[in-house]
Parts: sequence; C-alpha cells; structure tokens
Amino acid sequence: MMKPTIAIVATKGVKLSRRLREYVSHRLSLALDRKQYGIQAMKVRISDQNGPKGGIDKHCQIQLTLPGLPTVVVTEKGNDVAAMVDQAAHRAAQAIDRLLSRAKSIRHTKYTVPTSEAALI
Repeated sequence: MMKPTIAIVATKGVKLSRRLREYVSHRLSLALDRKQYGIQAMKVRISDQNGPKGGIDKHCQIQLTLPGLPTVVVTEKGNDVAAMVDQAAHRAAQAIDRLLSRAKSIRHTKYTVPTSEAALI
C-alpha cells in the first residue's frame, strides 16, 4: 500500500525552513511507520498565535485520516516547533494504537440480533 502524503501547513507567523519541513515529515514517518497501512492522509498545521511577541504560543496540530474510522486529531502547544512535533507525533501514535485496538475488540465481540418475536418478549 502507498504511504500517505503528509501535508505540512504553516500559518499565522510561522515560516518553516526546508530542513524543518523535512524533519517534520521524517519524524511523522518514524512515529507512525508501523501504522501507515491504515492511514490515508496526514495534515500538519503549525501556527504562531502571538507572532513575534514570543512566549509559549506556537501550536502544532496533526490530523490523521483512517478508512472507516474517526479522524484522529492531536494538538500540542509550545515554543519549539521540533519539540512540539516530536510530542504530537508520539501522542498521535498512541491515539492510533488505542483506536485500532478498540476497533479490533469491537469486531471480535459476538453480538447476535434476535430474529424471532418470541426472543423479543
């Protein structure tokens, strides 16, 4: 299966160098490597809420689309883009693990629907 494309979107006062974009892409590929068989698309949004004022105001949002499952969205806040991406990628991998294990356990549950009226009484 093809690897999903990673759309990296920098908005609101953040300029990402080519090197930082490569880092984000590489970090997500490593963190989500064993789960990529189910990921259709990844979108990363990085924004700076206060612009040049400084402070802990940068946000990293990772959105993962999986077939037949809810979209996974992880948000991280901080002042270092690389550290935020590391933490958000780790949390996204954990979220996918939980989601896939829940989906797997639901599929294994044996629930039978009553078919006769006598069973409904």
